[in-house]
Amino acid sequence: MSLFAEKRPSKFIVSVLAGVAIIGLQACSLQKDQTRESRQGQPGEVRVIKGPATKINKDYQQNAELVYLLLLAEVSAQKGELAISVASYLKASQISSDPKIAERATRVASFARDYPSAMLAAERWAELRPRLLDAQHSLVILYLRNNMLDKAAGAVEKVLKLTEKSKIQGYGHLIALLNNEKDKKSVMLLMEKVVAKHSENTYANFAYARLALQFKQYEKAKVFASKSIKLKPDFEAAHSLIARIYMVLGETDKAMATMQALLKKSPKSVAHRATYARLLAVAKRYDQALKQFGLVLKQSPDNPDIVYAVALLTLEQRKLKLSEKYFNKLLSMHKRVLESYYYLGSIAEKRKQYNKAIGWYIKVKHGDNKFNANIRVAQLLAKQGKMKSARDYLHSLGRNDPNLAVRLIIIEIDILSNAKDYKTAMQVADQGLKEFSGNADLLYARSMLAEKADRMDIAEADLRTILKTEPDNVNALNALGYTLADKTTRFKEAHGYIERALKLSPKEPAILDSMGWVLYRMGRMDDAISYLRKALEFLPDDEIAAHLGEVLWVSGNKQEASKVWAKALKDTPDSEHLKEVLKRFKK
Repeated sequence: MSLFAEKRPSKFIVSVLAGVAIIGLQACSLQKDQTRESRQGQPGEVRVIKGPATKINKDYQQNAELVYLLLLAEVSAQKGELAISVASYLKASQISSDPKIAERATRVASFARDYPSAMLAAERWAELRPRLLDAQHSLVILYLRNNMLDKAAGAVEKVLKLTEKSKIQGYGHLIALLNNEKDKKSVMLLMEKVVAKHSENTYANFAYARLALQFKQYEKAKVFASKSIKLKPDFEAAHSLIARIYMVLGETDKAMATMQALLKKSPKSVAHRATYARLLAVAKRYDQALKQFGLVLKQSPDNPDIVYAVALLTLEQRKLKLSEKYFNKLLSMHKRVLESYYYLGSIAEKRKQYNKAIGWYIKVKHGDNKFNANIRVAQLLAKQGKMKSARDYLHSLGRNDPNLAVRLIIIEIDILSNAKDYKTAMQVADQGLKEFSGNADLLYARSMLAEKADRMDIAEADLRTILKTEPDNVNALNALGYTLADKTTRFKEAHGYIERALKLSPKEPAILDSMGWVLYRMGRMDDAISYLRKALEFLPDDEIAAHLGEVLWVSGNKQEASKVWAKALKDTPDSEHLKEVLKRFKK
């Protein structure tokens, strides 16, 4: 529960007020004792003791003010009046020597995104607890958010001094701290300052390389990982890191060679073998990856991250029974529960056990897969012919978020389109565009629907409307080009749109497929085959396979065409694209 949602005073406020109350009572008691002592002179004479009594009065006044400020801060927070709460906590932190109050002030101000006040509170917290890592960590972040890079660098130095005996772990804490910051540019500038001061420190260079990799600055990551290795050639973590960097840079052979060398040196390292297995999976060397993951599981059978990786990999390879076994193991371990529900639903769906799949999907109550699970429920209801239930389910998901509302409308259009109820689908699209006028995603969805319904006038008009406001919209350029190539003889115009799309996204399989298709329609068979082969290599897709097979068949290479179609049918036996092309060419 958020601290601002509490209906009763927090444990913190109760403990602080209890402590302050005791001090106040002690002050009152001392005042009474001193007053009695002052009356021990001549009758009627009052002797004032100026020393201790004056100090106690001052302390009592401060504590009374502190009680008031803390109560005001807490009540204001619970009422949602954050500005008052922040100001009260900040003032309380300045007059109190209790670091807990300064910590609370820091957290409340940070929650309110009042970073200047949070910074002042954190400075007070660090002043009261100079050796506390949490206080120094807060200062690093708050100086960064207030664009005070030099001060942030100074706070980093204090963090490093406090963790100097832990070496790599000290920098590891720093990276974990900075990794979630949204202003990546400021974070990298801060790390540049740190590394400049510790340029010959292996762990500083390694930390910078890690951060650069996380921020997708791959070349910079490679430079600093290499320097880290140069400074400490036997630093295995740096070798593992540079292998991952090689992989994202497309230097697959270097990545594999690096990990193989590490494993030769440390064959029992679970971390190295797991990294090697993951890189093999990224390289789509699935059999080798599974073999390595199997070895990892022998060493660490109850490691949930490894079990999850194997479950996903076996699912990717359509080894459904094995994948199901690993996801059920995760459930028995009470790990990755929501992800397991979702993928067990996917496995049941692949087996056409639709009710069982729905049962798994509805268990995904929250998390990253919640929306997709809800959509799968609606789609599976529709697949079973329960169209009203499917649409009612979609409508029950609510449309309070405009972005979510548009996605739900598009899913409803898609469900109706797949059922070939183009009339109702068009009504849903039209109503959606009345509600969200000019929305590019809805225009695109309606254009795809119109193309299926042979309404070229609407399909072309909607795509052109998108391109008026978004001339570099890759999806619209590709769709318009493909539609013109497929449904008209305006091949030159179609080629121009697809060419523009390809320049913007040169490795996109759908665009490569479109280019292959328009070249086929223009009679340029060899060029068409080249593009379609490349598209299918990037994405094993039934429609691309149907296109490549057709061009190969028409070009006279019927044997290869049959092989392409057969392989695609094995993966997607219900493909309408493949059924249609086979009907035309292999009657």
